[in-house]
Amino acid sequence: MATLKPFQALRYAPAAGDLSALLAPPYDVITPTEQEALYAASPHNVVRLILGRQHPTDTDADNRYTRARADFLAWRREGVLEQDAAAALYAVKQTFADPAGARRTRLGVIALLDLEAGVADVLKHERTLAGPKADRTKLLEAVRANLEPVFLVYPDEAGRMQQALGDACAGPPTATGRVGAEEVQCWALQGPDLAAAFERHLAASPLLIADGHHRFEVAAANRGRCRGLMAYCVSMADPALVVHPIHRLLDGPIDLDVLAATCDVEPVADGPAALAWVQRQGAAQGCFGYCAGSAAYRIQVRSEARTRWMAGSGQPQGLAALDVSVLHGLVLPAAGVAPEQVRYTGKPADVWTALQEGTAQAAWLLREIPLPTVYQLARAGHVMPPKSTYFDPKVPSGLTFYPFEPSAAGAVPRAH
Repeated sequence: MATLKPFQALRYAPAAGDLSALLAPPYDVITPTEQEALYAASPHNVVRLILGRQHPTDTDADNRYTRARADFLAWRREGVLEQDAAAALYAVKQTFADPAGARRTRLGVIALLDLEAGVADVLKHERTLAGPKADRTKLLEAVRANLEPVFLVYPDEAGRMQQALGDACAGPPTATGRVGAEEVQCWALQGPDLAAAFERHLAASPLLIADGHHRFEVAAANRGRCRGLMAYCVSMADPALVVHPIHRLLDGPIDLDVLAATCDVEPVADGPAALAWVQRQGAAQGCFGYCAGSAAYRIQVRSEARTRWMAGSGQPQGLAALDVSVLHGLVLPAAGVAPEQVRYTGKPADVWTALQEGTAQAAWLLREIPLPTVYQLARAGHVMPPKSTYFDPKVPSGLTFYPFEPSAAGAVPRAH
């Protein structure tokens, strides 16, 4: 079974300054513009470790990975990062605005996932890509630390673990900060009771990777070196745990006439209208919004075409029926779109900006996959196409670190 343990985290010392200037989103959602802003926020912002700048003059001896290692070691020597004296679980409360503008709060906990026991019991729901895994492997080899946690969720039908975690956070937080408009609070929770409760609960409830498939696979492949993997875990009973779709951006429009044999295509007023239509379709399948420049359409794959494709896809029916599977298995190939021509974003606002500014010429709009469906498919061993889900908000990077090498005092932070 998957095992979560308290650990002695390395954390930013108070002398490092305002935590808001030190935190960052996960590496894979940071845009070039955001990267520059994070660099400017502080000379110790975590972006320098998780997504350092690249330069035309980079060499094997001087590159984003070697610079990350040099910064990490320097920050430890200089006391920018300090190791906690006792092992703890680290509760993280995020307060944010949902797409409708309502304020919501999500509560999770960062623990150390034992990579020697129970890795097979951690469920994966998306296929991974070679490029990101090679990138994170180089970073792991250079820095030799967990720099940001993976994001896991677990069933909790009665909400008992969520309640227990909330009760443990009754006192004032040990650290506070912001990531953009999002408020972040962190508690270092010591003592064996909460950890023991998680261990009992997870004996019958496998964890599901929500975000961080590439980092998980890299850590699992290097578990002789990693010792453990930081994991941010959230109860599926948390009402603020929401899964959004990931939309597709293209550098060129498609010829809609090629879809006439399989799809019904109808123009709509604009992209938001197309997205709203997709979100209203309920149990209907094979429904998409499509935008090309200022033009927008609602597209529905005809049931006979979808059924025929599903039967010949070689995929289990529950997986083949997903809109994301139909899009990548039937619609995009019919339109002559290769996988390498597709880019991704989980935010509709980014779609409209890309179309308006011309950084994308077309976009496919999808609806979310319900979290119970994601969990059930993963538990059955089925893996969806890459970028099928977008859990928002992401867990901030920079709250905790887990180094694999001895500190200046000669001790490796331990899991307990």
